Amino acid sequence: MPISKKRAPHISIENLERVLAQVYDDINEVIDSVNQGSTVEEKKTHQGKSGDVRVVKDPDKKYYLEVKSDEGW
Repeated sequence: MPISKKRAPHISIENLERVLAQVYDDINEVIDSVNQGSTVEEKKTHQGKSGDVRVVKDPDKKYYLEVKSDEGW
């Protein structure tokens, strides 16, 4: 997955509300990508998109940080 960069748009006062809504949508997408809910023992390999991060707990009660790639978690 290529890394994309955001650029500040040139806006007018009339478009300010729309642009702010887009900023919050982008922020919420980042929040959703790193907050997958409570840590769980059951790993769901089909959820998430490349670049997402999650914490999982194995049956031995050890915690792991995992990152989603194109190949899976």
